[in-house]
Amino acid sequence: RRLNGPRLMLGDFNEWAPGLTTRLLRSHLVSVDIQKHLKRRRTYPGLMPFLHLDHIYHDEELELKKLTLHRSRKALVASDHLPLVADFRHAPQSRHSKATP
Repeated sequence: RRLNGPRLMLGDFNEWAPGLTTRLLRSHLVSVDIQKHLKRRRTYPGLMPFLHLDHIYHDEELELKKLTLHRSRKALVASDHLPLVADFRHAPQSRHSKATP
């Protein structure tokens, strides 16, 4: 069954260094450079993050508008990772889209 609409994949892919998962996802989707949007890209462990395990991949028709790192007591209790909060805009005619003749 084919999926309709833009795709968004995010989460902890348990890659300590870029590997097969990163290569496969980057060959089909745009990879968000978290450090470009935040002062730091480390999200794990939540209490004192020193690793970058969380990633965001999306179709070109989605445009990342804002990315924040959520840090609160509830977030630290809910997960061992700090949550990334991403705001996207659906832009089917974005500058990344290929023009059709």
